[in-house]
Amino acid sequence: MRHFAHHLQHYLPLLGILLAGVIGFTIFWYDKNFQTAIVIATATGYVVWGIVHHHLHNDLYLSVLLEYVTMAVLGVVIILSILLTA
Repeated sequence: MRHFAHHLQHYLPLLGILLAGVIGFTIFWYDKNFQTAIVIATATGYVVWGIVHHHLHNDLYLSVLLEYVTMAVLGVVIILSILLTA
């Protein structure tokens, strides 16, 4: 918990990115195209946050980048699969 509190200034932007994505997705429930854009923008923000976060901590490696990209793509695929088949 102490580690998290020490890096709170790094995690708050991530929370803001994800919260904005969820709120935008919910508000624009009637527009699947805009929801798609919100999902992609949120995933992109997640990857960019990960790059910046790990760069600041001097532990940005290709494997870390690939992990963030993989998680973002997986999230986009799952959400859009549900969204676009409904």
